[in-house]
Formats: sequence, structure tokens, C-alpha cells
Amino acid sequence: MKILLILRQNITYFLLLILLLLNTSCQLINQPTKLMTSYGQYYLWLKSLTQEELQQEILQQKQNLTTNKIDTELHLLLIHALPNSPIHNPYTAKALLNTFQQGYISTRYNSENLAFITMLRDQLNEQLLTLDKLAKTSLINKKNQSKIKLIDKKNLIQQQTVKRLTQQIIQLKKIEQTINEHGQ
Repeated sequence: MKILLILRQNITYFLLLILLLLNTSCQLINQPTKLMTSYGQYYLWLKSLTQEELQQEILQQKQNLTTNKIDTELHLLLIHALPNSPIHNPYTAKALLNTFQQGYISTRYNSENLAFITMLRDQLNEQLLTLDKLAKTSLINKKNQSKIKLIDKKNLIQQQTVKRLTQQIIQLKKIEQTINEHGQ
């Protein structure tokens, strides 16, 4: 009975203590997601930079590589994927993305970052396929140009041969005419 009486008198303090503990545990659970950066926001920020600012960001990220700062590799990947970047290279970006996915701890992904990285992978794959098709088309065009040049050269040789033969026929006709005139 005494315990119930003590509990009843201190119930307010007891409930306040429970609420405080629950609130603290919720804050501890939510903290890691607050630390995660949004790669989409970083990419948009990169797009807003001038060439000089972009160059400074590249240098900063390369410095961060030496100090092993979190997300530096992904930031460099995004800079390589950015079309107006001085170090734009979709092949390098895709290679970094492949290594990044293998070594990256999946718990660092939130749904926004996962969606962005998936979209980036798809875009890089499409871009690399397009570049590959362009390279093959260019190679085919070069081969076709070589064939056309060869055909043009053969045609020129044939034209020169026909011209020479025509001149020889004309000369032979003149000789024949001269022989016919002397023979009469």
C-alpha cells in the first residue's frame, strides 16, 4: 500500500522522466540521418558554381581525399559526371561509381541518396552507350571514307586510262588516214 501511495504522489515525476527518456532515445535514433548529405543537393550546388569556383571545389575535394573525409569520393564522382566540369569524364565517373558501390556502407544511403545514385548510374550507362555508338559510327565513317577515297582513286586511274586509250585511238586513226592518203 505504501508503494502505491508513493507512486501516486510521484506519478507526475515518473511520467515526466519516462517522456524525457523517450524523447532522448528518439533524438539519438534520428541523428545519423541528419549527418547524411544529400548528393542531389550537392550536384545542384555544383551546377550553380562558376568555372573558378568549380576549380576550387575540385581542389578542395582532392585535398579531402588525403584526409579521408567522408563522401569525398562520391563528390569527385559527381564532379566528373557534371557536363561543364573541367574534369568531366563519364568513364571516370562510372568507374568511381562502380568502386564506390562496392566499398560504400549501405547504411549510409537514405532513400533520396539511393534514388539519386541509381539515377546517376542509369544516366552514366546511357551516356557511355551513346559515346560507344558514336565512336563506332565514327570508325565506320572513317572506313567508308577510306573506301570512297580508294574508289575515287580507281575511278581516276580508269579515267586516265580511258583518256590515254582515246588519245591512242585518235593517233592510230590519224596514222591510218595518213597511210590511206599516201596509198591512193
